[in-house]
Amino acid sequence: MRLHRLLGILLLLDSRGTMTAKNLASILETSERTIYRDIDILCESGVPIYAHSGPKGGYSVMNDFKINFNVLEFKDAFHLLLSGMGIYPDKNSEMSQHLKNALIKLENSVSEEHQAEIIKAKEKFFVDSQPWWGEGEDYSNLDIIKNAILNLNKIKIYYKKFNNETSERVLRPYGAVVKDSKWYLIGLCEMKNEIRVFMFKRILKVDVMDEKFTMPTDFSLENFWEDSKKHFKKTATGASKPPTYLVRLKSPEPLPETLRGFDEVFKEKINKATIYCIDMISFQTAISILFPLSDSIEVLEPDYLREYIKKKAEKIINLYLNS
Repeated sequence: MRLHRLLGILLLLDSRGTMTAKNLASILETSERTIYRDIDILCESGVPIYAHSGPKGGYSVMNDFKINFNVLEFKDAFHLLLSGMGIYPDKNSEMSQHLKNALIKLENSVSEEHQAEIIKAKEKFFVDSQPWWGEGEDYSNLDIIKNAILNLNKIKIYYKKFNNETSERVLRPYGAVVKDSKWYLIGLCEMKNEIRVFMFKRILKVDVMDEKFTMPTDFSLENFWEDSKKHFKKTATGASKPPTYLVRLKSPEPLPETLRGFDEVFKEKINKATIYCIDMISFQTAISILFPLSDSIEVLEPDYLREYIKKKAEKIINLYLNS
């Protein structure tokens, strides 16, 4: 967090001029005491920050001092911004490398003493984004889509629908949202002529088109997402109580008696099968009820529930084959 705050302080003082520690703390969502410590670190590193007393006092940098964006480029600041928002890229992605480079550049801007502190701190914290069961979601298209969003390029995606059919869509990618460690693409679907939400993990392939698009001036990604959440909760539950553990499964009709007491969010007939979305309260409840039915019911989502049942079934088969 300190690295992000140091960058934030520099950018704020560079763009807004004189600012008080109270204002800096409010914008960067930290304490004034922390701001004082961070400004001391920047001063020790050679950044010419001056304190001004009086009613209009605060902190400012020398008039001729500018952040050297030849060292800290836009892409560096962009990826630091994403990580500061809690958005962490896949460790093998281009975004991940950009973030590492940006952090190294920022680390080099502080004194050797504080560089050593940062290295020690990095050794004491580790983020594992992989789920307990199964493989993590595939975000191999993330870098391509990110660049298309920033460069305002239309894209053609090959999208896997819930019924496993693949459709081609031409999109104007307006932005991306990360919720509960899952990525969603927000864009105008030219086929439907409406703004829609697409799950990254269902995007099989992306082709970037040469054709550009113009963002609507009245579009707000945050407002659109908040409205989408409200609509989803309303249509999914039909009540004010949010779902607790949604499970999508393929089952013959009618549902087995042990499943009829759960809230049925929706039911869809696809070919000869019926797809249900059921609120099963918790992972433990879902496992205890669905596993005995796994010879006739197929769990489609969530992925880790499906993977757990598959691995459990494989262990049972191996146990009996080897006995």
